[in-house]
Amino acid sequence: MTDNAGYCMAVTAKRNGMILLAIVLGESDGKVRNKETAELLDYGFNLYELEMIKKKGDILGSISIDKANINPIEIVSNHDVTVLKKKGEDKKNYKSDLRLNNLKLPINKGDEVGTLIVLDDLGNQIDKVSVTINQDIKKDNLLKVYLKILLGTIQGELI
Repeated sequence: MTDNAGYCMAVTAKRNGMILLAIVLGESDGKVRNKETAELLDYGFNLYELEMIKKKGDILGSISIDKANINPIEIVSNHDVTVLKKKGEDKKNYKSDLRLNNLKLPINKGDEVGTLIVLDDLGNQIDKVSVTINQDIKKDNLLKVYLKILLGTIQGELI
């Protein structure tokens, strides 16, 4: 504490996945500072909540890549996608736009393969998170590619 600044505090708190920051400046003593900091955090936690849109690891779609040892390949979210809203507000409909990079084999689990853009009902972007795959994908060796072609030909899938 300095005489001019008074008692100050900056704290963060996490509850139900939501992290809030409270900053109190220029209070007359430590007890008032602590009380007001707690009141600010309680106010935020009592008035707002996070709405989960996509959880980390949720399957967002799948793709197939020629000569991959596994197909289809599942695309998953790298992070939780949440929206801050007032408690009691109706749940909104959100749209998501999955944009994949130009993928080349091999791809390792956890590698960023694109982005998921989340839009509100007016088309405004509210979040953008990276996406990955949920397993390692390697390039098939020549023998496996030949066997797939042969099997496809026998089954009538390839001409």
